[in-house]
Amino acid sequence: MKTKKISKSFIMNIILIILLLTILVLPKTSMEAAKNGLLLWFNVIIPTLFPFILLSNLIINTNIINYINYIFTGIMTRLFNLPGVAGYALITGLLSGYPVGAKITADLLNKKAINTTQAQYMLTFCNNASPMFIIGFIATGLLDNSRIGIFMLITIYAANLITAFIYRAIYEKNLPTIKKSTFKSKVNKSMNFSLFDDCIMNAITLIVKIGGYIIFFSIILNCFYLIPTRDSIVKNFLFSLIELSNGAKILVNCNSSIQVTFVLLCTLVSFGSFSVHAQTASVLSDTKLNIGKYILSKIINAVITFITALLITPLII
Repeated sequence: MKTKKISKSFIMNIILIILLLTILVLPKTSMEAAKNGLLLWFNVIIPTLFPFILLSNLIINTNIINYINYIFTGIMTRLFNLPGVAGYALITGLLSGYPVGAKITADLLNKKAINTTQAQYMLTFCNNASPMFIIGFIATGLLDNSRIGIFMLITIYAANLITAFIYRAIYEKNLPTIKKSTFKSKVNKSMNFSLFDDCIMNAITLIVKIGGYIIFFSIILNCFYLIPTRDSIVKNFLFSLIELSNGAKILVNCNSSIQVTFVLLCTLVSFGSFSVHAQTASVLSDTKLNIGKYILSKIINAVITFITALLITPLII
């Protein structure tokens, strides 16, 4: 165990030293990478994620969550053998994007609305890219083709649903049977400015963390691109896995056919990138949820998405 810990620590130290040397030797290039990451965070991440994170904090910390549980219990029980609150994590995760689905799952676990097994299962399909990111940023912003965004959305979410059903079979024996809603009719009287302030600070802390990870991994991606290697689709795809938004730009600009670009983009978005996984690990840090199992589920999801995208490519013109 000590050898493993030492080796991991040694590798991390080497990576940090290389990053520092890169910044010192090539400050202009590194600053440009950091600037791009910062602008992405400021122009895209804050406007899209902050409102969802703040409202989710308020909902989970009031009895509104009981009503949501009541509404979603029927469909979530039948499809996934999960309580209704899981539906809130799924829908909010889909609408707001990475890593909000994981954040809500962790919050529900900490509030004891779900147990650890249910939370680990929810992570396999509740933490995804948002329609705004897929259609707005990638399809419209990068590809200038909103129609492709619709096909990407269908492909990614269909594969996500397939992944959820596969993992239901895996977790079925350990999931408690949901017989009825745990809806409570009492109205929460504790909604006040103190709670609102706490929720704002929680949302600000998370959004700043996300920005830090995006900037950090943007610099790492820049370092990899400084390595003199032969340009290829495989190289571009592997590099794109480092940071999601910049990775999408790389795949769009690699001069492949629209069909190949479509398949690779769908696969990348469903996997999420190492930057997204670091963000997810951060929001799960105060729980006992296994980040390794989560990443494995995203790899499986990416493989299913790749196959699904290949089947849909004949419709892409």
